[in-house]
Amino acid sequence: MALAALLISFVVLMVLGAPVAVTMFGSSLIYIFLEPSLSLANVASKVVNGVTGTSLLSLPLFILAAEIMNNGGVTERLFKFPLAFIGHVKGGLAYVNVLASMLFAGMSGSAIADTAGLGKIEMDAMDNAGYDKEFAVAITASSSSIGPIIPPSNTLIVYAVAAEVSISRLFMGGLIPGCLMGLVLCIYVWLYGRKHPLPKGERTTAKEKLHATIEAFFPMLTPLILILGICTGVCTATEAGAVAVVYATILNCVYERGFNVKDFRRCLDSSMVTMAQICFIVMASSLFDWTVTLANIPSMVANALYTMGANKYVILLLINIIFLIMGMFLSINASLLIMTPVIVTLASMYDLNLVHLGIMITLNLTLGLLTPPVGWNLYIMTTVSGLPFERVVKAVLPALCALFVALLLITYVPGLVTWLPNLLFGVGS
Repeated sequence: MALAALLISFVVLMVLGAPVAVTMFGSSLIYIFLEPSLSLANVASKVVNGVTGTSLLSLPLFILAAEIMNNGGVTERLFKFPLAFIGHVKGGLAYVNVLASMLFAGMSGSAIADTAGLGKIEMDAMDNAGYDKEFAVAITASSSSIGPIIPPSNTLIVYAVAAEVSISRLFMGGLIPGCLMGLVLCIYVWLYGRKHPLPKGERTTAKEKLHATIEAFFPMLTPLILILGICTGVCTATEAGAVAVVYATILNCVYERGFNVKDFRRCLDSSMVTMAQICFIVMASSLFDWTVTLANIPSMVANALYTMGANKYVILLLINIIFLIMGMFLSINASLLIMTPVIVTLASMYDLNLVHLGIMITLNLTLGLLTPPVGWNLYIMTTVSGLPFERVVKAVLPALCALFVALLLITYVPGLVTWLPNLLFGVGS
């Protein structure tokens, strides 16, 4: 009876549109009330334990670093750097769009921040150069999906906390898949350019290239400093977050002379609000994960699949399908936290690598930002481009198909994820 009440209440609250954290809290409390062996005294400890782990300490620091970076003119400098070198080739601005998103991903760690931060700059540049607006929308929206894959990534930190996986391994595991996504999108631009006329920009002089490089040099060092610090063991992921905050503040003080204490406080306030929202979901998920585990749901799901004779490759396909559907309706963090107990159980039964699964699932859910009905990047691009929502959805579909190719490669060639972490930190999960 308690198990049925847990499942029914969860579905009902979701259908009624209750916030995900409230849904997890509510259904968990109902299960605890109806289960005689449990006491409400367990609730407080489980909720508090969800946000007391040391892994979560790095999250507010990376969020604050991204807020500080977005506050200044760093995004424009990152855009102008690849533009100076390849803007003159056919479809150059489209390639620049992808490369700029990859560079920005190394600082923001967020697909939405990428779309909102770089999106307007990229769209204006492509529009002024004479690019088809729908093609520009497709490239701008799809390239932003690289944000949560290339380190540092806020989403990967949340997954690391939920699945108890090394943040450093996840960060390194995302580098090659992030580059693969950029390559796939560049191939899409090239194929599109074979059938459609794409503008060329003016060739820049050596002096202009040097100027663009100098302007973008120190911002581009941000991900390199963090990655080298973590790889060499000089600092942990949490300490790397603190370094990112200090470095981002110094950059803004140097590049943006007007950056002051008031601006820093505004960034701090915004990051605190974001962190509070994430912590609320993490606390709710901690209680929900505990009740779901007690109810034996992860084991039942895993055993059912095992009994059906599903092999590892079928399981990976099913995981992709489930998370693609969830990504269409729920936020990335909520989907991760709800499903993590099942994923961990499946990983142990089918000998799946949790780092590989983390990158695969994160990419999967990020693609949900490009699919209706809850495709936040689609709504942002609707505002930025001025196109109707339906046309934005239609425009993004070809680029989305290209990203699905990258998803399949990452799913069925786990070495793309695990090779670099194993090389740097030794073989592990």
